[in-house]
Amino acid sequence: MAFHRINDPQRLHALIDAMLLIETDANLSDLLRVIVEAASRLVGARYGALGVVTKDGETLSQFITYGIDEDTRAEIGALPHGRGLLGELIHFPEALRLDDLSTHPHSVGFPANHPPMQRFLGVPVRTSDGHVYGNLYLTDRIDGEPFSEEDEQLIDSFGRAAGLVIEQVTLRAHLREFTLSEERERMARDLHDTVIQRLFGVGLSLQLSLMATLDEPTQTRINNCINELDATIREIRTTIFEIDQDELNGTSLLNRVSALTDEVGARLNLDVALRVSPTVDALASSNCTRHAVQALREILSNIVRHSHATEVSVDVDVDAEEKMIVLSVSDNGKGFSFPVGPGRGMRNLTSRARELGGDCVIDSTPQRGTMVRWTAKLSD
Repeated sequence: MAFHRINDPQRLHALIDAMLLIETDANLSDLLRVIVEAASRLVGARYGALGVVTKDGETLSQFITYGIDEDTRAEIGALPHGRGLLGELIHFPEALRLDDLSTHPHSVGFPANHPPMQRFLGVPVRTSDGHVYGNLYLTDRIDGEPFSEEDEQLIDSFGRAAGLVIEQVTLRAHLREFTLSEERERMARDLHDTVIQRLFGVGLSLQLSLMATLDEPTQTRINNCINELDATIREIRTTIFEIDQDELNGTSLLNRVSALTDEVGARLNLDVALRVSPTVDALASSNCTRHAVQALREILSNIVRHSHATEVSVDVDVDAEEKMIVLSVSDNGKGFSFPVGPGRGMRNLTSRARELGGDCVIDSTPQRGTMVRWTAKLSD
């Protein structure tokens, strides 16, 4: 880092304070907002932004701003994707300082309703392995002066520190997810290996007791208990199905969906007919694949819990025009009438789809089954 080139003790202390400010346990989205604000305040910039670079290193997937209120941001319209001057730092990730950004050969101007900006300072935000996570863009010092060389050194050092903190927060999130995954797998094993076996044993004992000479009311009560045990075992199997983790991460969507539908047949006694478009694996990102498999798991568990269906049809297709994955699941269950209360499963499916740029639509008729159509963008 360029600490040794910062001669002003006050500015060096300001840099250290800014670094301490971003040493936080906040989630990633909150951290990115803190980084933008801290960088802007560090050099007295009126406006700031952090652009997160896509995995292919070509455009921006997120653009977090500071200094622009919500009304102005809404009037500006769509967020930038990394063309023009913003794209300069994406393709050439080195510090860039301009007294007048409009004079840069790659400057393309601003959209309508965008506040005027003149001074510019941009630096990459790198992780410890040198990977460029994103870029900090700062414009217009509040005092009207151009950004100085020391401003550049401050923000360059801050950007390097911010990259390390982002990396730490991301690693902690992955560790928490891994720990949660292990705990879920342990719960599933315990439920299957211990609880279900004990319930089977109790049910068998009750069935043997029916062979004895018992009065009719006692036999009825025992039969009711056996039915309750059967229902409980089915419920536990469904719960295991819901919390069991996908062991095929990294493999094709076809393989993961096939394994999931096979699991339904083996564990939940549900006949599933599957069709997967041959183009979906080539077009769907790993993020889209992961969420589609999770959505299908939730849809199938809802069918087992509520529909009493015996047959299910799963169709995984691609809407090439809208660049969407289309997951269609229909069953021959009891269906339901609208409106119905929004259950947790339905809310989860809808929110997951909308976060990925799609939607979830349910069509159901009493005694004629249910159709669920779940969509999401093929790529981030």
